[in-house]
Amino acid sequence: MIYETSNSNSYPFHPWRRYFARTLDMLIYSIIWMVFLAFVFRVNVYNRSGIDSILDTLVEFIMMLFLEPLWLHMFGTTPGKLIFGLRIENKEGEHLSYIEGLDRTFRVIGTGMGFNIPIYNYICLWKSYRMCIENEILPWDEYTSYAIKDTNWYRGCIYIFSYLVCFTVIAAIISSQLIPPNKGDLTVAEFTENYNYYSRILDIDFGDKYLDKTGEWQNKKNDEHIIRIGLNKDPEFHFTTKDGYVTGISFTVTAENNDNFVSSYHEHMFLSSLSFSCAQNEMTLFSRIPKRIENTIKNNLFNDFSFTEAGINFVCTVEYSGYMNMQSDFMFPSNSEENYFSLKYTMNKAYCPQ
Repeated sequence: MIYETSNSNSYPFHPWRRYFARTLDMLIYSIIWMVFLAFVFRVNVYNRSGIDSILDTLVEFIMMLFLEPLWLHMFGTTPGKLIFGLRIENKEGEHLSYIEGLDRTFRVIGTGMGFNIPIYNYICLWKSYRMCIENEILPWDEYTSYAIKDTNWYRGCIYIFSYLVCFTVIAAIISSQLIPPNKGDLTVAEFTENYNYYSRILDIDFGDKYLDKTGEWQNKKNDEHIIRIGLNKDPEFHFTTKDGYVTGISFTVTAENNDNFVSSYHEHMFLSSLSFSCAQNEMTLFSRIPKRIENTIKNNLFNDFSFTEAGINFVCTVEYSGYMNMQSDFMFPSNSEENYFSLKYTMNKAYCPQ
């Protein structure tokens, strides 16, 4: 096929409109991938960093290579471009073929976005910006007909609204992961399933341990050997039930004349609190219950405290002597020959199922 060069008289030299259109498209790809991570692979989408972020970018580019040519072939535009009145066709005024769209998109990723390689990507974006403000046609548009319908002010308002909608969707995805798999009145097995779910989704690792359906700690079937130091006993959960449903949960940890540090057990308190309280009807999509529980526990390490959340009373009592409270997650013995530590955490429904 023989192509003609683009007509600069109709070319949209609007770098910021084109950039904002591109950022919205990329945000949509990110949301699609986030949905897969959250609901198919059950991955915590909030704490993505390092290698995970590199993988996310790679997947989003692959999605862009597939979806953008498809949108250009079917509609002559993309969601972001549609908002700003941008349209891409071939010289005959027809939609690009999928192959033509694929070629254009690949050149955008490589030449225009620098494959998102740090520093190099900003250099590429700057070069593209300079070409636009100097009325030079960008390399990937040389063989297409790229036009803009208008530059009405309301398009910016639609863009802002669309961006807010996207961020609301992202917030909903993140919040939905804090809703446990089991809601309502819980059996012991359902509580432990919630507990293990939160442990996984919040990246709280207990090494080779997990709670089985009876609420007992079990070793995972692998060859890992976890070395534990200090007092880090697995708390033994005790359940109060009525008609097969849990109405109360507690655990107690004690140590005497211990020569190692002791833990605050805040992670166990946090996970068990979420597993119980977030199963109640008060837990909704954007509920602040998890955050309030987290703040209360973290602000009272090695201190007595009590609070009520989602119809459940929480009480923590701590007694110790011969330890130095360093205002951290651990306490070290000041007298290894004579010390004492006791922590009891209880959770009870303020009302019981009838």
